[in-house]
Amino acid sequence: MAMNNDAIRTVIFDFGGVLRRTVTRAPRRELEQRLGLEPDGASEAVFGSPRWDDVQLGRINITEFWADVGRRLGLDAGESDEFREAFWSGDRLDEDLVALIRHLRDAGYRTALLSNAPAGLRLLLDELGIADAFDVTVISGCEGLMKPDPAIFELALARLGARADEAVFVDDFRVNVAAARQVGLHAARFRGLAPLRKQLRELGVRVPDPALEPLPDIRAIIFDWGGVVEELTGDAHLAEWEQRLALESGMLARVLWGQVWRQLSVGAISEDEYAARVAERLGLPDWEAGRRFMAEFYAGDRFYQPVAAAIRALRGRYRLALLSNAPPGQAERVREQFGFDIHAEFDLYINSALVGLRKPDPAIFYLTLERLGVEPGQAVLVDDMVYNVDAARELGIHTVQFVDPATSLAELESLLGLEHGLAGLTD
Repeated sequence: MAMNNDAIRTVIFDFGGVLRRTVTRAPRRELEQRLGLEPDGASEAVFGSPRWDDVQLGRINITEFWADVGRRLGLDAGESDEFREAFWSGDRLDEDLVALIRHLRDAGYRTALLSNAPAGLRLLLDELGIADAFDVTVISGCEGLMKPDPAIFELALARLGARADEAVFVDDFRVNVAAARQVGLHAARFRGLAPLRKQLRELGVRVPDPALEPLPDIRAIIFDWGGVVEELTGDAHLAEWEQRLALESGMLARVLWGQVWRQLSVGAISEDEYAARVAERLGLPDWEAGRRFMAEFYAGDRFYQPVAAAIRALRGRYRLALLSNAPPGQAERVREQFGFDIHAEFDLYINSALVGLRKPDPAIFYLTLERLGVEPGQAVLVDDMVYNVDAARELGIHTVQFVDPATSLAELESLLGLEHGLAGLTD
């Protein structure tokens, strides 16, 4: 339920990971292969550089930073420039989010950009044509301050002439969201535009509905599982378990869904090995203790019956696929826990661990489309994760970013042109 919060008059946005995001990692993978780096080694060379904080705090300029990255990788000046260009080539500006920001500003809200970034971001905003979308721009490289330092939030508020309790801050990093709340700001962790609309409405911000037109020639609908058919655990649940296990904030998510989970989800390790690695990271005695912990952590009926009903209503009218980043035993667990037969309910089931590919890799989307026998523009993906939605849209697949059954099924109905809704298909 939305708050009655007319006092909120200011919305402050992060840049990287919010307004501009990496929607295809192919250029970085190509760099890694060419330079003999480990997976994610290109990102580590940049964001893990000992000089990254220096350039974000304005202690060195961007030219010095990239020259240092090149030296550490053994590149000459020309190769360093090529690395820099390729590194950012998979990033895209979220034009729909920019349009929302402009709408808010036109509606009387003050808008601001607050970013940990080199000072050159100011020039980039001009090049992207979005500098005028913000009343105030605060960039760490120009100020010598970085999030989550409370001082940079207070600086942004001072320049806006706003109190903390009348402003909302939007950022993709949990630590920055927590820091903003400590200052007294309302804060929303960015997970995509569709969830952001809901978060802002709940805070009392007047956000317009997206303009949706029926899509012609849709032949297939591709569903995700976790976060779409089965509700995911929320931040409050994670925080409760972190407290019970005496873990630092954010650690449990890294343990459960970080590098070890990625290995499990492409079949590189077994479920027992995954449980053992989780147990080790959490200080539990063995893999059996890891299994017991996960059984308790994931306990509860989180099955979205309205989504299951929608899948059954659509079956036979569209080709239906389940495309899931999951361990190999997912289908058996789902049947045992929820009584839902994945193989019977969908025309196609793609399990990442069984095919050795995982979203957002374009290859797994192409594999799904090929097996469905459709072109990208003939399919709709329903997925909760913004990076999966971004990757699918980059390939030309239509998307619905799942927020909750009521919101997202209504959006799917509109895109399919179902005048009487999904319920009308069963009449």
